[in-house]
Amino acid sequence: MADSAPDILVARYSVPKLLGWAILSGAMAAACFPFAIGGFASQATIGPLLGLAGIVGLAFFGLIAVVHTLRLFDRREQVIVSAKGLYVRAHGEKVIGLRSIKGLHRDAGRLGVTLWKPSKYPLERRHRQWIWWINGSHAREFFGDVWIWTNQMDRTTQEIFDSILAHRPKTDFEREMEEIAAAHR
Repeated sequence: MADSAPDILVARYSVPKLLGWAILSGAMAAACFPFAIGGFASQATIGPLLGLAGIVGLAFFGLIAVVHTLRLFDRREQVIVSAKGLYVRAHGEKVIGLRSIKGLHRDAGRLGVTLWKPSKYPLERRHRQWIWWINGSHAREFFGDVWIWTNQMDRTTQEIFDSILAHRPKTDFEREMEEIAAAHR
């Protein structure tokens, strides 16, 4: 009996998770606000430095809150895993062939994908290119060539991981080993 084809996995942004992230980062931005205002009002020598740190924190966490709030309204597919390959909207429009995947690694809230030939599937999105540039030579080790922030998705890291493995075509060797194992059961 032939195995049936695995279901196509579609992941979108999770509204509850994004609400949590937006509220948390908004609270962090709000916590930086008094430092930004009070630091410059202070006569102490450390005041301007504290004010600058408050402004940087306010801008950083405020931007994160804005991004997560805007993503609440984006109901498009963000990740699709099918027999055609892996599509990650944040990476680019090109579908990544599953045979091009060298490895998968899970981290807290992220699934990293390492490719055999990353130049075949370059980063197309500016914000991802910027993140890659900031992290320098260690970006591939940390993120992989493609990364999926599952802590913002309506699917778990494990679900996406399992779907990639289920859709990945088996080599002749893998099929042969499965047949041998099945014959010895």
